Amino acid sequence: MKKLLLSLSILSTLFVGCSDDEETTPTVPATAELSGNITSNLTLNAETVYTLKGATYVKSGATLTIPAGTVIEADAAYQEVAFLAIERGAKINAQGTAAKPITFTSNSNSPEAGDWGGLVICGNAVTNLGTNVTAEVTGLNYGGTNSADNSGTLSYVIIEYSGNLINDEAEFNGLTFYAVGSQTVVNNILVYQGSDDAIEWFGGSVNATNLAAIGCQDDSFDWTEGWNGTVSNMYSNQSSATSFSADSRGMEGDNNATNATLTPISFPTLSNITLIGRNNAAVTKEAGMWLRRGTKATISNAYIADFKSTTSGSGFAIYADGTDSQTFFTANPISNVTILNVTANSNTGTYFTAGTTTGAGNGATLPSWTSWMGL
Repeated sequence: MKKLLLSLSILSTLFVGCSDDEETTPTVPATAELSGNITSNLTLNAETVYTLKGATYVKSGATLTIPAGTVIEADAAYQEVAFLAIERGAKINAQGTAAKPITFTSNSNSPEAGDWGGLVICGNAVTNLGTNVTAEVTGLNYGGTNSADNSGTLSYVIIEYSGNLINDEAEFNGLTFYAVGSQTVVNNILVYQGSDDAIEWFGGSVNATNLAAIGCQDDSFDWTEGWNGTVSNMYSNQSSATSFSADSRGMEGDNNATNATLTPISFPTLSNITLIGRNNAAVTKEAGMWLRRGTKATISNAYIADFKSTTSGSGFAIYADGTDSQTFFTANPISNVTILNVTANSNTGTYFTAGTTTGAGNGATLPSWTSWMGL
């Protein structure tokens, strides 16, 4: 088993003068390495640039504390994909500020989407697949019976150039929540230029505010397996993505891929949403919101624009897929929706009530709450 590898060997003690009364002052290394298993509480130093090398796990019982202003650079050239995983029973305490956000990025001289994996958090909250489910990425277990599980805090965090392939069928998201509970604190997150989804929820009940996804190549926001969290302020703009998937959506919601009625049913509460597409007729099977496989949701104040496609069954602002989701959103339409420049507003039904909302705060333009992101 790997042990935590922290290249802090240059720590030393310096003495100024020769008085017995003078205190020693430890030096702070300019660089250090994170890799392998973190088995006990660890606090990083904001003055050190950390290289994330290969698979890195925070094990159950341990807390990784990342101070405001810390930069963690994934090693894009290493033989193993770099990622950081918070296991069930572990915590991450990443509390940045608007002035000093925490940044996960690539160490490449020319960074691009897919340079590294991403940030994965596994919890003990509820999914409709039961307990001890195996995660698609990392192979870790997730899922339990504690909806109020606490995996720590993510605040003012930037995740750049994530989404490396695991295999031909799966790849990392920027930020993945596996059965994460409601006591976990999540706010002010930017996922930038990822090659897969920006943020995805697999069950759980974690809530969030102020989420932004810029230039991600697949879905910006994605959920499945019974997620029941509440999120306010969600901004997505896919127009700067350097590529796109075959089914790229601003928001994709599922309940369960094989059983649309499996409980608990996905039923998030989402408000103040802006979804901007690529305005590119070549994008296939895209939509602002694609709601399927039995998902339910309470959704309000959505601004949807620039989802254009010449492909049949694509270019919708809102697409309800499957009898269960169609029936629900017909009876419980998305409220206060502004739609601009799309191929079609919706598919077989209406599924929404029109309005004049500004979505996440400023229509297509970046909302004020993203001002710290440097966009």
